[in-house]
Amino acid sequence: MIDFRYHIVSLISVFLALAVGIVLGAGPLRDYIADELTGQVDQLRAEKDALRADLDTAELQLDHQSSYNTEVAPQLLDGTLAARTVAIVELPGADQDVVTALINRLEQSGAAVTARVAVTQTWSDPGQRPFRSGIAGNLLAYLNPAPADDAGVEATLGAALGQALTLRDVTDTGVRSADAAAMYELLLSSELISEVTAPTRPAYATVVIAPRTPGEDADVTDLNVSYIDLAEALAGTGEGSVLVGTDTAANDLVAAVRGDETAAGVVSTVDGVNTVIGQVTTPLALAAAIGGTVGHYGFAEGASAVLPAPTALPAPTPAAFAPLSEEEAAQADAEAAAQG
Repeated sequence: MIDFRYHIVSLISVFLALAVGIVLGAGPLRDYIADELTGQVDQLRAEKDALRADLDTAELQLDHQSSYNTEVAPQLLDGTLAARTVAIVELPGADQDVVTALINRLEQSGAAVTARVAVTQTWSDPGQRPFRSGIAGNLLAYLNPAPADDAGVEATLGAALGQALTLRDVTDTGVRSADAAAMYELLLSSELISEVTAPTRPAYATVVIAPRTPGEDADVTDLNVSYIDLAEALAGTGEGSVLVGTDTAANDLVAAVRGDETAAGVVSTVDGVNTVIGQVTTPLALAAAIGGTVGHYGFAEGASAVLPAPTALPAPTPAAFAPLSEEEAAQADAEAAAQG
């Protein structure tokens, strides 16, 4: 059993330790501790100043790089898409500053932007799929060529949008065909797309602008499936198409296309279009796609190159996008047979 004397000794030990601590802290150790803390503060302040200087230098270098890229862009892009017309297709959530910058780069490359449409939420809303199926059925009568028999609803709608922007009239290839106009109006009236700038003439190619990069935890799987079908369908209409997006996350649309074996072999992509480099790359990638090269450009995962190889395009052939209807084709065949 612990007696009272043990408690007395314990208390005396505690007080002695406190007294020694007070004496040392107020005397020999005080200056040492103060000097040590002051030295650490001075070191941290110096490190902070050095990091700030490094950051300022890096920001200045980035500004210089951006200025250089901006200045060199017109020379790099000059004539890349000469005589081409391009339609812009914006997916929901596309960054409008990026859209404006991309239009500027396309124009610097010699292209004329002839239409700008925005895909609405109805295009991918799971609850609207029966409605979309009905619209797709109505569009089949105008599609030329018609999609494969096993084409899904989204693929059919994508083909309709692509043809609505690119098909030309047989007798006047400078204007859209009646079928193209009918498909466009049906997509517009069904609110699957909205019109930012009405088509002034047919486009030879399309640029699809993906939504802003979602958060890493965002579940966009269904959206990506729907938009991949759209991107693939657009790549099959006109001369070519390219899908562009910002710096990619693991679950965004550009990354999803690059990770899809079928889509990656059909749809060209560009990442980082929130930067001057990505914006300048877009017309070059579109030219490469028109020339028959599917590529994935940028710095994000899945990119096959930073830039596409230079592509010299021949003059466009508008008649290639003015197909005869079934009736017109049958009449032409009959006339050819009659002439022997």
